[in-house]
Amino acid sequence: MLRGGLVAGVAVAGLGAVGVSGCSTGPSEEARTAERLVPLVRSALGDEKSARSLAGAEPRYAAALAVVADQRAEHARALREEIIRLDQGVAATIDEPAPSAAPAPGGPPTLVGLRAGLEQSSGEARDVAISLSGYPAGLAGSVAAAVTSMREVQLA
Repeated sequence: MLRGGLVAGVAVAGLGAVGVSGCSTGPSEEARTAERLVPLVRSALGDEKSARSLAGAEPRYAAALAVVADQRAEHARALREEIIRLDQGVAATIDEPAPSAAPAPGGPPTLVGLRAGLEQSSGEARDVAISLSGYPAGLAGSVAAAVTSMREVQLA
């Protein structure tokens, strides 16, 4: 009797484990949210790099470019922290090249190019904010607003 109960208990436990693992059909909601934020980190890092490299070439805008670079670095940090909180596996992909990334155009960055990049970054962040909810949506929305302000005020 004990032997039969033990075998039945193991069989039921085994079926439960199969049932639970069979329900997983893809990445978790947290992983999908983290994946949506990764391009925003990459854009922030690219904008920061462009702004820093332009500071010497554009002395009239040096102070504004320093503000842009510092704020975009802060955006990258805050977004990275949220991605880490949501899904560490996705966080490990941040510094990898984007799968569909085209080669960077040749030549040094320009002020016109940075403005265009900031416009694109703002639009991407806005679209992500609209598609998410909760803190990640607020974070992406704040980034979108700040980047728009940088472009329209700092680099006007």
